[in-house]
Amino acid sequence: MNYMEQITYALSFIEKQLTEKVTLDEVASAAGYSKYHFQRLFFHVTGETVGQYISKRRLTEAAKALSLEQKSVTEVAFTYGFDSHEAFTRAFTKRFGLPPSALRRSGKMPRYMMLERMELPYLENIQRQSIEPFYVPADEALNLAGYYSPSFSVRDITGCWSRLGQQVGWQPTQKRYGILRYPDTFGLELSFTYFASLPASEQADIDSLESLTLPASSYLVFPHKGSVQNLKLTYQYIYGSWMTHASESDQLYARYDFEYYDHRFLGNDHPDSLCFIYMPVLARE
Repeated sequence: MNYMEQITYALSFIEKQLTEKVTLDEVASAAGYSKYHFQRLFFHVTGETVGQYISKRRLTEAAKALSLEQKSVTEVAFTYGFDSHEAFTRAFTKRFGLPPSALRRSGKMPRYMMLERMELPYLENIQRQSIEPFYVPADEALNLAGYYSPSFSVRDITGCWSRLGQQVGWQPTQKRYGILRYPDTFGLELSFTYFASLPASEQADIDSLESLTLPASSYLVFPHKGSVQNLKLTYQYIYGSWMTHASESDQLYARYDFEYYDHRFLGNDHPDSLCFIYMPVLARE
């Protein structure tokens, strides 16, 4: 069974649990993965964290129940796992831009914001061709300076890089690092952060920059060619395919990975642009 089929089993499990409480352990187990690996894999395959996917699916089905079946707001709230009418109203309004009572009255479905169940044909369509990594042995720690993005949305990350560029006025050949930091504890939400940065030694005179140090580590380095919009496809391949067949010595051990940009990066949308995804692994014997 390939990883897409295993993710599909997890999605089927989630569908059966939309009106019940569900934990990350249960969803990961349905896919046949540890929760440490699964939460990353799920995000890079579907584009949603487990928690985001469950919440969006529940709210989508709740919207259908209100509009098509004319069920009461309170009944729908408790059916889809919300502790109160108020909690459901807040989540619903934030997602769809109108309260559930208004949707029930109008009957107009906010289809552009609804998330239908993901199926295997869709997941298979986003598989990535094979990309072979190269190994980099442990070197010095990385001392970085930059800004954290307020969220993992494309808009916020792009804005974070723009803010950093305006502050330091970097050159096209300058080394840049985009750090993805994963949490120490696990839940339905992945809750990672993104840090846009440069080597700290080059920016010592700018007080507003935040600092981050990555310990010395060995890495597996995966090249990504083309638009940064397609970086998610490379991540899908790494976590969804390559890592599932990796040897014990190449298993991930740290709570971060990072994107590396230098003179080979020719712009966000250039077809020949090249950047690299660094995955920390244990040193090889």
